[in-house]
Amino acid sequence: MSTPPLLSPLQRAVYETDQLGLNLRDSVRLVTQKLGFFVGQQRYLAERKRVEAIIAQYGTPIGGGDPDDHARSTPHQIGSAS
Repeated sequence: MSTPPLLSPLQRAVYETDQLGLNLRDSVRLVTQKLGFFVGQQRYLAERKRVEAIIAQYGTPIGGGDPDDHARSTPHQIGSAS
């Protein structure tokens, strides 16, 4: 059995956003905001199709591709109240 391919940061964002059940317009806006670059409706739908194909072949993705793509907590700032 072959190893499932890791989702790209864009594909991961599309997959996670689709889990929220938002309409297409809001999903595209959220993915654009998450990634920091414009993702149009056509590109979003193309990536959604690729993600669906990966899921159909390998099942639900487990974990992320690059740990740097995930949000981190901010460190404590010196002089701020805890």
